[in-house]
Amino acid sequence: MPVTMGGLASGLDTDGIIEKLVQVEAQPIKQWSEDREKSNRRKDALEVLKQRLGDLNEAAKKLYGFRASYDDKKAISSNPAILEATANKAAEKGIQKLKVKELASTHKISTDKIKRDEELPSGKFTIKVNNESRTIKFRGGTLASLRDVITEEASEIVDSVYVKTDSDNYILSIESKIPGRKGEILLSGNKDFLKKTGLVKGEVGEKKETVSIIFDRKFFTAYAGDTKIEEDGTLDVSSDGNSLNINGTLWREYILPVSAEIKKDTVLEVEVNYVEEKVKEQEAIPYRVEIGPEEELTIKGIKLQGYNVPRIRPPEEQDDKKPVTNVAGIGVVSIENGRRVEKIYDREKDVKGRQVLPIGADFDGKKISNIIFYCNKGNVKFTRAGIITPVKGTGVLEPKNIVKNASDAKLELDGVEVVRDRNNNINDVIKGVNLTLKRSSEEPVTVKIEPDIEKAVDQLNVFVKSYNNYIDYNIKLTKTASVSKPGDFKKAKFDSGLFVGDMTLMRLENSLKRAIGESYPSMAKAPIKIISQTGISTGEINSSWEAIKEGKLIVDDMKLSETIEENPEGISEFFGSDTDGDNRIDNGMAYRIERILNPFLMSGRNIIVSKINLEKDQIKSVDDRIDRHKEHLKKYEDKLRAKFAAMEKSVSESKSQGNWLQMNLGGSGSDSKKK
Repeated sequence: MPVTMGGLASGLDTDGIIEKLVQVEAQPIKQWSEDREKSNRRKDALEVLKQRLGDLNEAAKKLYGFRASYDDKKAISSNPAILEATANKAAEKGIQKLKVKELASTHKISTDKIKRDEELPSGKFTIKVNNESRTIKFRGGTLASLRDVITEEASEIVDSVYVKTDSDNYILSIESKIPGRKGEILLSGNKDFLKKTGLVKGEVGEKKETVSIIFDRKFFTAYAGDTKIEEDGTLDVSSDGNSLNINGTLWREYILPVSAEIKKDTVLEVEVNYVEEKVKEQEAIPYRVEIGPEEELTIKGIKLQGYNVPRIRPPEEQDDKKPVTNVAGIGVVSIENGRRVEKIYDREKDVKGRQVLPIGADFDGKKISNIIFYCNKGNVKFTRAGIITPVKGTGVLEPKNIVKNASDAKLELDGVEVVRDRNNNINDVIKGVNLTLKRSSEEPVTVKIEPDIEKAVDQLNVFVKSYNNYIDYNIKLTKTASVSKPGDFKKAKFDSGLFVGDMTLMRLENSLKRAIGESYPSMAKAPIKIISQTGISTGEINSSWEAIKEGKLIVDDMKLSETIEENPEGISEFFGSDTDGDNRIDNGMAYRIERILNPFLMSGRNIIVSKINLEKDQIKSVDDRIDRHKEHLKKYEDKLRAKFAAMEKSVSESKSQGNWLQMNLGGSGSDSKKK
């Protein structure tokens, strides 16, 4: 750009003149900027209109066909804490009484108590639940390590939990993830390993050779082992020989009539119940009388001889005894070649119930002749003893410690017992009703099925709200601002609608209003043909023309609820009906509205999207025009500055030449006068 000195030669404000000339030349940009602003506002308005029409379209779709709720039902449970119920359209109005007798439960088993640091051997076994199997390969380790392997390999079908039971003992519980009998946990594989953990006790369906032990006093002998016992107890045998009771400290061996041959899987089963000895308070009188030296006593001349018997003696101090932990137990004796081998299975004081002793692990291939029964303190009762040897099974192992059995849910409906394998999603007991069982109870639960009017009313209110929102916004877009004074229109132009006179939007509004006000055919017994029969209208009686002209809808909720309850078929046919019998809806108010809106909202290029794209193109065109004009203004300013610079140069040169002529011409005249 040429450098100018701002009218030094001409005396003119050339910079100001150039600036004003540029401003005049830039006038089109101002108009184009207003056009761009208007296009932006039109584009944003079309986006909002698209959203309003989309809401109206979605609301209309829910008024007919499978989405409509006029014949929806709801189920009300008298005690949701016991039983919850939901109903669908297929449910029949009425009242049903049910009793939840038993919930479906998941199968849960556990190991025996095992020390935290105890090392288990390696083993391979399979867990099967509902025909899904997972193979567990355990390389050996602690019970916690076994839990980790089961979690890694079988977490899809079972949950495994490692639980501390007392100071240093733990158990591993395994629970099926599928309720009901079909979710039963089936174990197979290394039986010895699973027995070691206490998960199983044998095979399901296996035959058992049982040698029952019938107690008889004549077969009891003194204990012949190495343990030294100070006995002070008593032994009692029931008349039927099924039970043996030992009270106090006593060890006795029971001689088997016939030696029992032991195999690897043989166990000794016996029910053991222990009662702890009650601690007696120390007696206040001497518990032992001491006899002193012999004395002679004379009474009335008669000499008597006797012992000096002290009447009061302090009780002897009793020795502190260490607490006995293995209060009772059972032992097994095998004698081969004159050599006695015994194994004692101690029981702790909390022992109660059936005990399974793995004698096969200690006496495999040997014969046992004697069984030891003992009590160290208190009272213990042994009942129903027997030596059991499994012979053959199915291969499926029987759990030893069952925490919860796999059981199905049991319901009672009208006196008929119904069994299901789950507690949730029970949809085949009452037609159209889905039941969820919470807990069992002897209290019957009433399930009341009735129309769900509120849902249908809500859907219609949503439609009315969407339609009114569209009408409000459409009025805003198409209204014309009125002015009372000349020149005020320019100030009010942005109050005027952005789409005044837009024939597309006007046709859309008219089409929707016609669809709302038309009469529709109906095959219902009590036909509803116009919208005012439903409880929805375009205005109350005697409403102002301005309110009616807007075409907004109002809802009489009471009348609408009554119409839905009394005539669900009629209102359903009004919003969407099949007039040609092809099982496809082809008429109705909501159906008509959706078809009117389809060209404006269909996927891809629709009317609204085309209008938005047109505004975007217009904005881009204006931006390009402004950019080009700005380039023109830059060149125009440079051109003006060049011209004014040339003018200044010419003026400067003219002034310099005039000054030179004045100086030269003026100087010659003075010299001639002197001569």
